[in-house]
Amino acid sequence: MSGGASTVERFMVFNDGMGTLAETNPALLRGWLQDVENELSLVLLDLTERLRAMHGDASAMGEALSRAALGGKLVRPRLMGAVVDAYGGSLNTEACRVSVALELLHTTLVVHDDVIDDDLTRRGRPNVAGEFAALHAQHSGQRIDHASGRTDAKGIAIIAGDLALATVFRLVHRAPLAVRDEVCELMDEALVASAVGEYLDVVHSWPGVRPSDADIRSAAHLKTAVYSFETPLVLGALFADAPAEHVAALRGAAWHMGEAYQIVDDVLGAFAHDTVLGREIASDLENHRETAVITAARTTTNWPRIEALRSSALNVHGIAQLRRELLASGARELAMARADALLTQAFTSLDEVGVPPQLRAEMNELMEAMLGRAR
Repeated sequence: MSGGASTVERFMVFNDGMGTLAETNPALLRGWLQDVENELSLVLLDLTERLRAMHGDASAMGEALSRAALGGKLVRPRLMGAVVDAYGGSLNTEACRVSVALELLHTTLVVHDDVIDDDLTRRGRPNVAGEFAALHAQHSGQRIDHASGRTDAKGIAIIAGDLALATVFRLVHRAPLAVRDEVCELMDEALVASAVGEYLDVVHSWPGVRPSDADIRSAAHLKTAVYSFETPLVLGALFADAPAEHVAALRGAAWHMGEAYQIVDDVLGAFAHDTVLGREIASDLENHRETAVITAARTTTNWPRIEALRSSALNVHGIAQLRRELLASGARELAMARADALLTQAFTSLDEVGVPPQLRAEMNELMEAMLGRAR
């Protein structure tokens, strides 16, 4: 169902210009990623069939979710699997099922985030909302970006995302009894944190709101670091019964890694060509999001011109001007320097407690590859 490169191929080389990753216990982790994707495919097929049984047309939501969820980089299962393996745990069916729940949580949040940002593409192709906007256009004869079709498509995308989220908690409630409560609590915490982070991301862009650097960093942590880094690392530690001091270090490192990851996303959102990012790249600038790039730009002498541009109507020409000013300000370099410093902090803390070398190497290669997208 996923098409394109296989999980094994994506293990060797990440898509979207992320570069080649070092192999750490390649056979085991390749098999793990393949198991996760196979199980994810089956879970989504089951959801699609349940929708079809109720009404044939409704199966389109399950099919759109499948295209959104499958074929990705499986970053969160990879992190969870690396921790389980490093501490001598078992990459078994139960761990796989929880990892699938993690990936579906990611899908849920991506689908909803695209609705919030009014984006119709992801990974260089129509996202869930984009698919239904195209379907609306076929029925109505209107343009794919017509306001009424766009509104209806986003509504269906919200429903589809909710279905994915319901499936997440069906899966985690099937976790092994010995860890079920902890797994449910971690996933619930991840969802609430992501909701708060998304809320802050939107509110910080309102006219007259001037969030502090600490506010913006807190929003990035809640929106990204908790579910993408802290949750998979701690879940892996839970399944492998890792030492408490190592779990604490992994939590701390996740904070820094998540912020660095968000900085990369912000830099790509401001400057990347659409073939690199694979989605509508103007949304952060057009929606006046308070990103790491804007935070860096505020510290430069170019800020008055940047602020004036942000206060005007941002059409295509205005966005191009804003990008040029941001580049000239050095905000990109300042933001990336911050990301590098965060990774140094993360890995220093891991070294201090002596996490297994293969886990440290895997995490380091993963983050360096992610940062490489924006260099």
